[in-house]
Amino acid sequence: MKPEHEKIMNEYLREIALQGRPTMKRASVLNIFFRYLEDAGFDLFRLTVAEAQELQTRFATATREDGTIRYSRSSVGNIIVSATSLFEYLRKKRYLPSNPFREITRLRREKPLPKNILSEEKMDAFLRHLKEFWKGKDLIERRGRYKAHVIAELMYSTGMRINEAASLTAQDVDLLRGTVRVSDPKTRTKRDTILNEYASKVLRLYIDTMRSYVLFGKNGADDTCLFGARYNLQMWLNALLNEAGRELGLPKVTSHHFRHAVGYHLLRGGCDIRYIQEILGHKALGSTQIYTKVDKEDLKSVIDTYHPRRLYHEKP
Repeated sequence: MKPEHEKIMNEYLREIALQGRPTMKRASVLNIFFRYLEDAGFDLFRLTVAEAQELQTRFATATREDGTIRYSRSSVGNIIVSATSLFEYLRKKRYLPSNPFREITRLRREKPLPKNILSEEKMDAFLRHLKEFWKGKDLIERRGRYKAHVIAELMYSTGMRINEAASLTAQDVDLLRGTVRVSDPKTRTKRDTILNEYASKVLRLYIDTMRSYVLFGKNGADDTCLFGARYNLQMWLNALLNEAGRELGLPKVTSHHFRHAVGYHLLRGGCDIRYIQEILGHKALGSTQIYTKVDKEDLKSVIDTYHPRRLYHEKP
């Protein structure tokens, strides 16, 4: 690295260290950035938007000796984020008039599925375990598990996010039509989600009979919210789900797994991806297409079912 680049990078790292932000990973990423900048022959202080765009392309297309891609889209995104932050620092220090990385068209990051999405069978066992809330050791635990059971069935039916569930009111639920009106904080829009028959029955019992019992005496409960909490519901629910998963010997389960499980299980069941897009409220089909990724178990099943050698019963 050129001495002037090293000096600038160290100044920047000291600045973010004073802000209490970690520097080790940022230093590693910026070393990569400066290596490519220097190899391209670009001037740090005269970098144009076109050159910043070309740098991103170089990161995205860099290969190893065996021809494989060197940096994933996520890694490229991290490099560009670090470069943007560095150039913003240089702009504020008046080394630069503008930040070219603010103007480039960024690569869309891959949205991988969580590694621990439960299979249909394991999800059924998990939901049945939550349903047995009466097995809790005391009244507090039984009430908590019952509320978790209701939220889990609601989320697995509709695919809504936990923050969407937390902001629901009783007026958002239309049990006659079997729908729930959800406010999407990402797009600032509203959409109607669909309740399956079982989730509709669970929610009706909760609203008509059990809600006042579950929320009675809860300090800080918000009476306007369906589940009595707007801000701490996710932390509470994830802790309970994780404990329930351990009891069943399952990997870590969080509230967001229900949303991914809806898309994944519907697609595996033969549901058209356009319907899944509508159910999950995705604006772009690309967001839904992550569920088309198949795992090794699926591939083995396909081979065993469709490969022509299955027709022969010869012993090897």
